[in-house]
Amino acid sequence: GFLLMGCFTSLYNYLGFRLVAPPFSLSAGQIGTIFLLYFVGMLACNLAPRMAERFGRPRTLGAMAASMAAGVALTLAWQLPMVIVGVGIFTFGFFAGHTVAAGWVGRRPAVARALAAALYLCSYYIGASVFGTLSGLAWQFDGWIGVAACLIGALVVCCGVAWRLGHLGMGKA
Repeated sequence: GFLLMGCFTSLYNYLGFRLVAPPFSLSAGQIGTIFLLYFVGMLACNLAPRMAERFGRPRTLGAMAASMAAGVALTLAWQLPMVIVGVGIFTFGFFAGHTVAAGWVGRRPAVARALAAALYLCSYYIGASVFGTLSGLAWQFDGWIGVAACLIGALVVCCGVAWRLGHLGMGKA
């Protein structure tokens, strides 16, 4: 949750700075319409449980983190349609990944499920704060390329965590 939400917050916070500048030179209203891609999240939330049942939670979570990274990579393009497709893929991956992770946390513990869920949500929001701040430093250092590199690095770590949990036998619950 920490990494997923941190990346989500960072992309939506800092991409606007890239899009308002040349060569895109979009207005605030035009940039705001990109948030309509949140509707992709509704589809993702509905599909994620089915994917997790079919492929397992670790694989699904890892695949969604990888799709988020692929979406970030597409936002490096200089063609606006590619950037928008990248944001859509990223957004789908985030909402599906969060759905799988949150559901997994709720099913895994034999006791103190409410505490596990609370800790997940706490890390989710701390990730938004901490990672949102750190990616701002990446923006100051190297603009969108710095932010994208930071996000892709975090998502590689997320894939590694999903893989490790799967190898610990934690994908069965």
